[in-house]
Amino acid sequence: MVLLASRTGALADRWGDRSLVVAGLALLTIGTAWIALIATPRLSYTTQVIPLSLAGIGFALAIPAVTKAVVSTSTPTDIGKASGAYSTMRQLGGAFGVAITAAVFAATGGYTSAAAFSDGFGAAMAVAAGLGVAATLAGTLLPPPRRPALRAPTGAPAEADRVDI
Repeated sequence: MVLLASRTGALADRWGDRSLVVAGLALLTIGTAWIALIATPRLSYTTQVIPLSLAGIGFALAIPAVTKAVVSTSTPTDIGKASGAYSTMRQLGGAFGVAITAAVFAATGGYTSAAAFSDGFGAAMAVAAGLGVAATLAGTLLPPPRRPALRAPTGAPAEADRVDI
């Protein structure tokens, strides 16, 4: 995750913030939903390696790209405000996400047995995957990547250089 997250900015410049946010959140959602589907009392760590890897790769793609999207679409005088608002929303989202999944766990499972724990864990992960779907859809609302302006081929006059006689 660390290796990928450090290169996400360059990938966002190449493919656009929206592409990385949507792809990253989709991978995160797939990994979370996969874990929800396989949650059983005898779930081994090795069974979780692939879905956890997908979720980690998705997180590493999405979070830096969202941060870049927020900062790069702000005027230089508003970058501090935009960054602060984004950080506040990220913290609130995390707090509400934990509260929602904990409530689902408490309502559907518990600590009384491995089966009860797995039931609550699976339901909580399913709700987390549902929140991931909502986040992925929200990511599609980001502005499309800006395409560089086309330039006239070397040697040919640009439109502004032409003189009509």
